[in-house]
Amino acid sequence: MNVPIVMPQMGQSVAEGTIVRWCKKVGETIAPDDVIAEIESDKIGIEVESPVAGILGSCLKREGETASVGEIIGMIIAEGEPEANPGEALPAAEPGQNRPHAGGGGEQILVSAQATGPLAAAKALPDITAAWLSPYVLRLAVQNNISMHELQGIRGSGRQGRITRNDLLQYLARRPVSSNTLSGAAPDPEQVNLAELGQVVPMTSIRRTIADHMVQSIHTSAHVTMVHAVDMTSIVALRDRIKDEFYATHKVKMTYTAVLLFVTARVLREYPIINASVSGTNIIMRKEVNIGCAVALPDESLVVPVVKNADKKSFPEIARDLDRLIRLARDKSLRRQDVEGGTFSLSNFGAFGSLIGTPIINQPQVAILGMGAVFKAPVVIQNQICIRDQIYLSFTFDHRVIDGAMGGRFLNAIQRHTEALTADALNLRVLARDADAGSGAAI
Repeated sequence: MNVPIVMPQMGQSVAEGTIVRWCKKVGETIAPDDVIAEIESDKIGIEVESPVAGILGSCLKREGETASVGEIIGMIIAEGEPEANPGEALPAAEPGQNRPHAGGGGEQILVSAQATGPLAAAKALPDITAAWLSPYVLRLAVQNNISMHELQGIRGSGRQGRITRNDLLQYLARRPVSSNTLSGAAPDPEQVNLAELGQVVPMTSIRRTIADHMVQSIHTSAHVTMVHAVDMTSIVALRDRIKDEFYATHKVKMTYTAVLLFVTARVLREYPIINASVSGTNIIMRKEVNIGCAVALPDESLVVPVVKNADKKSFPEIARDLDRLIRLARDKSLRRQDVEGGTFSLSNFGAFGSLIGTPIINQPQVAILGMGAVFKAPVVIQNQICIRDQIYLSFTFDHRVIDGAMGGRFLNAIQRHTEALTADALNLRVLARDADAGSGAAI
């Protein structure tokens, strides 16, 4: 058996990666879990490990070259297979050289000069026709303008390599943007010269991937958004009192994002359906509460690092973890495990002054919470007008899974728990002891 080395998925908005270094040479023996190559995107760097024992049969990309997610960059000749003559192994391609690649249409993946038998079968993609596909898969492909040629590039997990519903749904969630993906129609050949309208700036691969991911999410989920106004006066006052001492003790800032992430993680334990994900017609009730926090990068791209097991962490632990992930994201040093496994997402568009937004669900999750900016507003309390610190929370959920009543109860619970937070609840007993003595326990 010959195992292809595939450019891995490295985050929802990452469309390609660069081979930084091949850690093994062609013909060299490889053990399971050996690091074969070091891969880097503009956001994270990862190590590609071997899933099997064998030898490195080929390197189809040179160090410094770029490959699309899902593209085959090399091949492992698994242990027990006839070894190719090292002198006949295909070397890394020279710049500009035509290179075989994964992705369809019966294109052959060359591994060595003697690619026969098991080697020739390495492409592992059947000749797909309409008769090969189930009616559901065929209908889904037609609805999303997926051509038969494009289907050839999807590696099926079903019997004899058939493409299943889940294979196609997962592909759609990461589908590269083509010229007609967003519009749903071929471009008009008689359209006006774009250069006459102004400067033409092509989308970067990251921006195209983000655009396609967002469009696919809208097409997949029935989005509903609810907004609640939350009183942040006590939390703002507490933060103003102890933020310097909190930083001195924990070496990170006390942020509103960390506070909302702390609250949300605990409320999610009470509402497991909102911490779920969708796989085809199945709802997966996730065991862990892993909250992704959207981070905007200087190049206007987006990455969503994940705070793992957030419901089991104290507030200082969450603040430190969130600070670490944000710094890694902005330094483009995130690892693959830093962006995987999210069960719920949080987006703080208030950092840019926005009061209300309608965030888009990060598939295959079923909900996302958006934070607006904290601002002062007149509020009526016990028939008196008071100036209070407020924040609007926007909760967007998938109406296929969550109904309006459940969504309203969840957002109401977030509001109640946030407004009732105490320093003790945030594990700030020492820091807030003096502050609480003068103002009461509730903050």
